[in-house]
Amino acid sequence: MRSTRRPAASRDARRAPAPRRLLLGALGAAGATVLGVLAGGGTFAVWTAATPVASAVTLQAGSAGLTATPLSLSAANLYPGRTVFAPTTVRNTGTVPLALTLDPVTSSAGATAFTTAVLVTAGAAASGAACTAGAVPAAVSTRVGAAGADLQVTLAPGASQIVCVGVGLPHDAPAGAAGSAASVLTLTVSGMQVPR
Repeated sequence: MRSTRRPAASRDARRAPAPRRLLLGALGAAGATVLGVLAGGGTFAVWTAATPVASAVTLQAGSAGLTATPLSLSAANLYPGRTVFAPTTVRNTGTVPLALTLDPVTSSAGATAFTTAVLVTAGAAASGAACTAGAVPAAVSTRVGAAGADLQVTLAPGASQIVCVGVGLPHDAPAGAAGSAASVLTLTVSGMQVPR
């Protein structure tokens, strides 16, 4: 009778891939919705959605996704002291709750009088009408290139929230900021899985 014994290292190597596969299958996900604003001479048009994979605080199988309704936002007639607002409805289309954040705002142009001065705000709104009237307190107030910020909104699977986006020039903005060449501002709303 012949006995074969495999070294312990060989047995461990054979077992390692299974937990790795389990871990990869259980990773949470984050969603992102991108908003482009044509600033300084035009109207905004498009939202697109994507759901890149990212690790979560707790490992739980699920999927994440965000969608948003079309947003109509004109930044053509901004001047120092004026802000324009428009609502969009963000929906969690995945199976895990997502905490929403506004990622750093980027511009298609380099630093101009407009992109240096423009102020972007965002916050949860009770209605589209309240947003358009500018009657929504902003959870986030940021400038192009500044760090991202928490929108203080968590969406359960299947839930939606009206988000009010504002683009404006503060009172102390230089007069030349209003007449700068057009540039596209990109705002990204991301969702990170919330531990349950």
